Amino acid sequence: MKRLAPILLLVVLALSMAACAPQSSGSGEGDGLHSIVPDVVGLDETEAAAVLDEAGYVVGDVTTEASDSSEPGTVVSQEPIASTSAPRDSEVDLVIAGP
Repeated sequence: MKRLAPILLLVVLALSMAACAPQSSGSGEGDGLHSIVPDVVGLDETEAAAVLDEAGYVVGDVTTEASDSSEPGTVVSQEPIASTSAPRDSEVDLVIAGP
């Protein structure tokens, strides 16, 4: 019985960790209803729209902001931010660098 105790402890720990882990389809693309928002910062608006469409999102509000550090026409920020989970078919707002 003393030999079995450490093994049982490991099994219980493994099961409790598995129960607390986020559930995923294993594909890295969310649960079918949600997906991971791709990073489109640095892409031009057309490329960003294509990447978002492929990931199951639509372009939401597009605003322009003056930027000294980014090429005009490129995405300088997005909401929701990249690598977060969001419902498929939801909007991703973009801020585009202006002159």
